[in-house]
Amino acid sequence: MPQILILLYSQSLQILVKLFVKLTGRGGGKFVRFLPKSQQHLVKNYAGNFQLQVDTTYPIEASVWLASTYDPTTTRFLQQVLRVDDVFLDIGANCGAITLVAASIIETGKIYAFEPGPIIRSRLQSNLDLNSSLKDIVQVVPLGLGQQRCQLSYFEDQTYRGNGGLFQNDQGTTVEVLPLDEWVAQEKPKKIDVIKLDVEGMEYDVLLGSKTVLTTYYPIIYFETLPGFFINKPYSIRTIYEFLTSLGYVIVGPREPYTSISLDGPYPANSVAIHPTQRHRLERLN
Repeated sequence: MPQILILLYSQSLQILVKLFVKLTGRGGGKFVRFLPKSQQHLVKNYAGNFQLQVDTTYPIEASVWLASTYDPTTTRFLQQVLRVDDVFLDIGANCGAITLVAASIIETGKIYAFEPGPIIRSRLQSNLDLNSSLKDIVQVVPLGLGQQRCQLSYFEDQTYRGNGGLFQNDQGTTVEVLPLDEWVAQEKPKKIDVIKLDVEGMEYDVLLGSKTVLTTYYPIIYFETLPGFFINKPYSIRTIYEFLTSLGYVIVGPREPYTSISLDGPYPANSVAIHPTQRHRLERLN
């Protein structure tokens, strides 16, 4: 297909997806499969006034270009709960789509963007470099997080490019893994207000390595709970809920009216854990 026809088709699809997102409040991810791969686009005015470089080979980036946003539910929640002086941990930052959403709100605080995958981390860094105003606000952390200090192999998903996972074998790219508690003890951030956790089914491992952080700073935790990521895990979403509730957290859904979720589900794609000491933020949302 001639390049001009590819461009016209892509732009027509983009118009339809933006209309779908506006009417439904849902993301454009389901339409990514219809978008030709390997197109390069620069998204301007993303999350306000930021720029984001997109390669449509990567589904997350493709969905951003199609809809001019990524995951409206996550975006809306963070826009409501974050404050200008917050310290935000974006664990599983990928290309920076959510990092930039947080940066549109946080002005005097700090954002730590954790991304162990070397290829996607380079895309994250490139997107931050496009936005020079963020150089003192956002710090990229080239580490994996887990229950204990170790080295694991990182594999990028060849079907869903840009996503990946950490495994215990000698293939793939070796990455350093630390418990969040250990990283915080080393880096000494002044506080931790909100955590976004999206690590392809390793959420429980990360949380187990974060117990001191969770019981010292009591951050709001926005974490992925897609059931498909837990099929082959020795724990379930209920295990994560039980761990967090044992620390005093309340589990709620990611959308208004932010109602409590039963330990037995049904589970949303993303869940929110809020400690009573942060209840004023929850009340601020209602």
